[in-house]
Amino acid sequence: MSVFDKIHALADQVEKGSPTELDDRARACRATKEMLEDTKALLENVRVQLSEGWRGGAGEAALNSLDAFKKNRDDQAQDLEESAKSFETIRDALAKAQQDARSKRADAQALQKKLDHEWHGFGIRPVDLAATWARDKVLKAEALVLLADLERVTTTYDAILLIEGQKLRFKTGQVWELAGSEKRNNAEIAAIMLRELPGLAALVAKNPELRDALVHGEWDKLMRNPEVAQKIYDYLGFKYNEEGDFYTTGEHSAQSYFGWRDLYDKFGPYLGMHLDETGADGDNMEFTDPKTGKTYRLELWKGSYGAGDAFGGEVGFYTSDSPNNDGHFNAAQGDDQIKVTQTIYDKGTGEVYFTNDGQGADGTDKKHFWNLAIRTDPDVQPEQLGQRATIEVRDADMRDRMYDEMTRWAAAHPEEHLTVTKGSDHPPTLSYDWRK
Repeated sequence: MSVFDKIHALADQVEKGSPTELDDRARACRATKEMLEDTKALLENVRVQLSEGWRGGAGEAALNSLDAFKKNRDDQAQDLEESAKSFETIRDALAKAQQDARSKRADAQALQKKLDHEWHGFGIRPVDLAATWARDKVLKAEALVLLADLERVTTTYDAILLIEGQKLRFKTGQVWELAGSEKRNNAEIAAIMLRELPGLAALVAKNPELRDALVHGEWDKLMRNPEVAQKIYDYLGFKYNEEGDFYTTGEHSAQSYFGWRDLYDKFGPYLGMHLDETGADGDNMEFTDPKTGKTYRLELWKGSYGAGDAFGGEVGFYTSDSPNNDGHFNAAQGDDQIKVTQTIYDKGTGEVYFTNDGQGADGTDKKHFWNLAIRTDPDVQPEQLGQRATIEVRDADMRDRMYDEMTRWAAAHPEEHLTVTKGSDHPPTLSYDWRK
């Protein structure tokens, strides 16, 4: 396939998308959201009537059900608004990609016409042939530049589609019907991430300060650069929280695709991690919902990262539709996600190093499958670290099952010095302190 054929093929690929259809989906999300708002207003009228005229057990139960229903509609309305924004982001990215692709196609057609003209009717003198060959090489080099530019256009659009599409797939309720796209396979995800590494390396290489920071491992300085930070966040999910001076991760991180296996912890030491982990001996905090058969796993980590140059902790929550899962769990999504406020502190002095109250989660509910907080500091020893957290879950039943499993695990592992206490029922919470 010639370079011109490749340009036309790429341009044709971009043209298959429809900004109008994406705009229709965004408007459909907002129209459905408006219907939910009307439903909420009707529910509020019913709630007021019940509260005024119906007291006692049945009335209280009805009011509680209405409150739960209203919260569900609130969550759906938020999902729909965020999904509308994702569709609009994809729409704008596609429109720009199509505009750029048409421009590159027009430039390629002009080059191809010029190239055909060069070879049409050239003279028989060797000097004519040599000049035509030289111009042929120049024009084809320009075509290769156009192809590279067009490949960058399609890669940028594909990356935005990956990021926003993943957000859409994680939504619940009406949004599932509107999103309608299947999850990418792991090979595609890895390929898109790897394609961006040269661009990230070039960005660092052209900036002497960033290059010096990379050489000396000054990650905080690197992440303060907006372009570097955005690329790292978009493709790997890690984000620097300057106010708290720690790194965290978004819900679209690579880990959200791959879920969790016990095998992953085995690679920790080879990646410079020396961590306390609750599943180290194969006894994990797991519980099953008897109504749905879904199995849940809670994982805790704390210790050193980056071969001792950093420290912190993690709280992860994972799900499986069946107990027979060969040790593989998916990252918790939708209503299964938990809200975690995690604090890393010095067990000896009580000094608090930092607290992550849900940074990295999408939206304002601060619910996530993974609360991670890591600070770069080589002078903090992992054996000094304690971790405490408050976990909020969707209902009291899940909270009670999590509490029972954590207390079982704590009793089976007294050397871990884990204490667990129940919190409020509205919202359902529990707290723990891990002082191994």
